[in-house]
Amino acid sequence: MAAWAQTPAPVPEPKKVPAPGVVVVLAGGGAKGFAHLAVLRQLEQDRIPIARIVGTSMGAVIGGLYASGMSTDDIERTMSQLDPSRVALDQINRLELPSRTRAYQQKYPVDLEFGIKEGGVSFARGVSDGQRFLALLQALTQHLPPEVHFDDLKIPFRAVATRYRDGEMKVFDRGALHLAIRASMAAPAVFAPVEVAGETYVDGGLVANVPVEVALAEGADVIVASFLGAGAGEGRAESASHALEVANRMLDILIRQNEKRNLALLRPQDVLIQPSVQDIGFADFNRAPEVVQRGRAALVPVQARWAALRESFVAKATAQTSARLSFDQREKRIVAIEAQGHKDVSESFIQTMLAPMLAQEFSAQRVERYMDELYTSGYFDLVSYSLVQQQGDAYKLLVTVREKPYSPHFFKTTMGFSSEVDGVTQFTAGFGYRRPWLTASGLELSIDARMGTQSELGLRLHQALSRGWSVEAGASLDRNVLPLYRSSIIEENFDNQKLAYYRQTVQSLDTALVYDFERKANVKLGLVSSRIRRTFDTAVDWDEGTVNSTDQVRYNALRVKWQMDQLDSLSFPTRGYFLGGHLEQGVSGAIYSGGSLSAKWAHSVGPHIFNVGMQLAQDRVTLDCERCRAPSSLILGGFQNMGAYRMGQLVGDQLAHVQSTYMYRLTQGGLFNQKTYVGTVLEAGDAWFKGAEQRWRYSATAFVAVDSKIGDIYLGAARGSSQSYNLFLQLGRRFSF
Repeated sequence: MAAWAQTPAPVPEPKKVPAPGVVVVLAGGGAKGFAHLAVLRQLEQDRIPIARIVGTSMGAVIGGLYASGMSTDDIERTMSQLDPSRVALDQINRLELPSRTRAYQQKYPVDLEFGIKEGGVSFARGVSDGQRFLALLQALTQHLPPEVHFDDLKIPFRAVATRYRDGEMKVFDRGALHLAIRASMAAPAVFAPVEVAGETYVDGGLVANVPVEVALAEGADVIVASFLGAGAGEGRAESASHALEVANRMLDILIRQNEKRNLALLRPQDVLIQPSVQDIGFADFNRAPEVVQRGRAALVPVQARWAALRESFVAKATAQTSARLSFDQREKRIVAIEAQGHKDVSESFIQTMLAPMLAQEFSAQRVERYMDELYTSGYFDLVSYSLVQQQGDAYKLLVTVREKPYSPHFFKTTMGFSSEVDGVTQFTAGFGYRRPWLTASGLELSIDARMGTQSELGLRLHQALSRGWSVEAGASLDRNVLPLYRSSIIEENFDNQKLAYYRQTVQSLDTALVYDFERKANVKLGLVSSRIRRTFDTAVDWDEGTVNSTDQVRYNALRVKWQMDQLDSLSFPTRGYFLGGHLEQGVSGAIYSGGSLSAKWAHSVGPHIFNVGMQLAQDRVTLDCERCRAPSSLILGGFQNMGAYRMGQLVGDQLAHVQSTYMYRLTQGGLFNQKTYVGTVLEAGDAWFKGAEQRWRYSATAFVAVDSKIGDIYLGAARGSSQSYNLFLQLGRRFSF
């Protein structure tokens, strides 16, 4: 009998236990968020695959960029090199502004702008529009399609924001990645809210700053949470150094409760990393390496749990399977430009600003440049774009803008105070109003009104003709109260004696054709009709001198003005140059000719700043009276204008002045760039009348100054030739004549 050949039963393969799905939760916290990079690097090093990243605010920034394919090294390098004042707070360098805006700054140094909307006063939506950060995010994610499901990224991703209208949590899982990240970090009162698909969103930290609940809803087997609030505010007093710190601290208080709620949801298998970063400021981006190191140190206390997590992936495939999207590899040519979101601003203006990109290959750097020009035009608080394929490599550039909340009525205020020892006290306060887009072609009305020792009432119309050309016309009435010093009449008896005060009134009508050279310089050619009148508050004994006074002068003249302003600061420049001047030639009325030329050069080496400047001017009116002197507005005296002399002490129809200034920067001025200086000014110059002897006078000044957001603040003491001396204080807008 044959034996049965018994085949042994197959040994069953051991049941495969799937590796747990690891969801990384990254909390909000400004520059503290650099600690998240240490967590992501450790996950890479230990080959622990990430099933999903969920981030809020700065956690959304770090997590979203990493999920899109950026390396942790690239993220750290890019973010740590940011200038927080420029990128985070949208503070604009003067050189980025249109020429007209820079000229407007001279009248209105106060940065605050507001408007009237729906019967009430309206201000900006936040300290920062967040435009520059949005542009950066868009540039860093340009390889992604304009609309993408976040599951299709290299690592699936979720961004948490707060819906403004009802405070509900919004979890972004698709759309434009840069907009989702920007919405998640829109901290109230700091960054302006973001509109996405018709809804307005603010910072996700208000509802889930550590979005553990979102990770659980996404089916996380294991959560690795990086929490930045450990020990914040415990046992120490917070200092309120500026508005941004105050707003950020208030946000910290508001989100504390939702952090506790979410942390309580963590399970035994989850890993909580808590770096010690409570002393890191909201905008301390320059401390990125230090913060990353603290994040690395925070991994030490959780090494046992981390090792168990790492073991669950040993000998298992750990490579990320999602391929990085490559929208940036397509050839794209811009064939059309379309704008959306505008109300008062004409679409033709937007298209004209962006026209140089038409028929060009798409370049993210070029688009970013022109988007920034559109933003710095002053009409918008948010500008973004997307590409819409038309056919083949032909794309339409779809530009989305959001006009400022107080558009189209723009108001600014101005104030100034100046006082000298034994000299004059000047004060002025007023406002400026602009109403652009009276017509679709861009007609703009501006009104200037001031009262004080310097008063002004002006009205001006400006009409753009093309990208560089424009025309303008205006009418103005200016009144200045000035002292008449004894030295203005009798050169041999130079002293500080004031003989009288006089009021100089100038009425003007003008019109000009303007050409702007790409925000670098402008030239104006036009006609001006002026009437100058001077009245004294007391009788003046002119017999002692050699001249008489005339009450009034009228003339009509041709005028050409030019200005090349490349200084980084209006009053305390550290780099750049300025060249400006004008020529006028009378064509009727009094025989008048006048002109001026001024120049300044600035350079800095570290905290050491050097300025060199000069002024030349002539203001001549020929009168029928043989021994008469016409009213003149050429005046020296005061800070950086022969500081040892009182304002108006040197006066004439001719002027020459040179100065050199050395400043040492004591402080950077924090996020708002209100730098503090000490310095000295050396000067030589004079103002004199034709026929009188021109004498070089000298002055040396020592000063302390703040280049503040309300204008100049400085205190100085000066000594000069003829035993002249001066002490002076200036706040706000400078006084000029």
